[in-house]
Amino acid sequence: MNPRFQRNLGILDEESMQKVADTHVLVAGVGGAGGQCAVDLARLGFGWVTLADFDVYEVHNANRQIGSFDSTLGQHKIEVVGNMCQDVNPELRLRKVAEGVTEGNIDSLLSGFDGKPVDYVVEAIDIAGARAKEWLHQECRKRGTVVMTALMLGFGAALHVFQPEAPLYEDLYILPDGRIDLPKIIPGLGSYVVREHWDACFAGRGHAPTCIVGATTAAGMMVSEIMRGILLGRDEMVSYPEYLYVDFFDHRYIRGSVATA
Repeated sequence: MNPRFQRNLGILDEESMQKVADTHVLVAGVGGAGGQCAVDLARLGFGWVTLADFDVYEVHNANRQIGSFDSTLGQHKIEVVGNMCQDVNPELRLRKVAEGVTEGNIDSLLSGFDGKPVDYVVEAIDIAGARAKEWLHQECRKRGTVVMTALMLGFGAALHVFQPEAPLYEDLYILPDGRIDLPKIIPGLGSYVVREHWDACFAGRGHAPTCIVGATTAAGMMVSEIMRGILLGRDEMVSYPEYLYVDFFDHRYIRGSVATA
């Protein structure tokens, strides 16, 4: 056993740890939730990780993104997060795709590398990247690959997992003008939110309000659901039309269905 992960014993047994080490996860978007998720995967002992992101750190990332420091401003997120992952585990098999998710690289992204295809996909692409989300979700359905996304929502997050038989993302959550239908995919907002900022975000103006608690919560939800898929089977994952929503400030935990929301 790799001594870096021996303290996972007792939560996982040795057989489960080997399953984790043999699993390949693609993290598309390594900003807030995605960057935290990537480092969480490394610390759990995942053996194969692909990171895809084209962006660099800006000062406004500091409130929520794990690799954002004054010392990393202007640096590519994929390099900073990738280095963090390999600093956790130098034996990690890591691929970095600096152009992010494009229509032309979807096939190679999910085909994996060194003969190891992607088993699970974390889709943490910024809301401005609706087209990239479409391409990624389409290819996951074609390949029979589970893809998930978690939205950072204040002091909580909402998790959506899509099995291959789920409807396409664009049929569910993309508006005719190409924007994401945020009110439809967000099951709730905290009692503390400043409504005018969220209304502007829903209308396609301004940024999506979020903070570090939302980022770490979203990452934890996605990593935990991948673990359920590995250890219990895909049928035990909370998948569309079901979703999970948690808010630690309001002490809310909901397992709901978009069909009845």
